[in-house]
Amino acid sequence: MILRIEKGSAVPISRQIGGQIATLCASGKLKPGERLPSVRELARELAVNQNTILRVYERLTSGGLLKMRHGQGTFVSLQSQDGSLAAHRNRLLEELRQIARQGVALGLTSEQLHELLTEALDQLNKTNPEPEATS
Repeated sequence: MILRIEKGSAVPISRQIGGQIATLCASGKLKPGERLPSVRELARELAVNQNTILRVYERLTSGGLLKMRHGQGTFVSLQSQDGSLAAHRNRLLEELRQIARQGVALGLTSEQLHELLTEALDQLNKTNPEPEATS
């Protein structure tokens, strides 16, 4: 499982990790029943405190996306795809609303906000190019 943390981001690390795991589940890259890395493994891989990962796993478990089994590990819930895409879309929409409010507070126009989003997507595509479609 590949996750990226932006240390300089205003978004807390736990929200970055949780959001990425939710995205992987919603996109089907993490399948229902699939085991996630242990708290210790993921904390070591991302160089973050184990409590941070534990809180993320617990929050996603309480949201129904993950299932923690004592002594066995943490797994993607079998019901995770039922509504997870819609729930993830709603979370993303709320985050975009927050960004829009911040932009408006800074005096940016709708066009300027669109330009910033386009720039962010362009940068993302440069670092994570999508595979070309085959015809």
